[in-house]
Amino acid sequence: MQRCLVILNREDQVKVLLDMAAHLVSKINLRRIDVLALREPSGTGQPFGLTAEGVFLLEEDQKEWALSLHKAFCHWLQNEYIQPHDMLETTEINWLDPEGDAASVIPMMGRNADLIITLFPDKQDSQQKQRGLKAAIFETDRPVLLVPRYWDRGTGESVLLAWKDAGCARRAFASARHILPAAQTVQVLMQKGEHWPQDILPEVTLHKIALPAQHSPAEVGQAILDTAMIQEADLIVMGGYQHGMLYNRIMGSATDYILQHPLVPVLLQH
Repeated sequence: MQRCLVILNREDQVKVLLDMAAHLVSKINLRRIDVLALREPSGTGQPFGLTAEGVFLLEEDQKEWALSLHKAFCHWLQNEYIQPHDMLETTEINWLDPEGDAASVIPMMGRNADLIITLFPDKQDSQQKQRGLKAAIFETDRPVLLVPRYWDRGTGESVLLAWKDAGCARRAFASARHILPAAQTVQVLMQKGEHWPQDILPEVTLHKIALPAQHSPAEVGQAILDTAMIQEADLIVMGGYQHGMLYNRIMGSATDYILQHPLVPVLLQH
């Protein structure tokens, strides 16, 4: 992995995301960090018939929002970004604050990155932010590292792999290859009786944990989180599963459940 995209949301969470990116610079040898504050277009999700004055005020509000994030970014860069001197010289860090719809901008920018770093979703997120997260996970074909809002340490020392024999899990595990060599422990959570494919991560020493049979996606999600807490994992790696709208309304999904319970960083890939 050479390049990551950090998607900002709130001023008080800038440090959390940038600290995680800085941690990964030394851990997986990142060479470029693009920091994105995507301003919402004035017409996105706004009431029909908005006056010219209303449009102007919305645009100014978004500019002020981006400016506050930029100030926090500059403060972090000048006062808190700590790396060995050789890495400081070889890591490119860029600030980006375009205006655009998340559903189109995030996939375009995300595909140019090797890794996307962003926060877990929040109930207070705007429709633009919600679309942006969904696009990052399901439209970029890139791994997304979701960070809890008040996470204050690194990740990848104790890793829990949540296995399911599906393409997205295989892709997530393949992306995790960049992080796993530095891990002290790597554990894989599997359904009882499920076969572990020998072609996946053959170079990594894995400790297998049996997952009892579960009856719903929410129970699967909770079992993953419970195991992460018991094993003191600082990273969960799993596939980003997407079902049809009707299925989600009736059953929900393990992915949605994990997203609603931000306990430890999660590396997802669709």
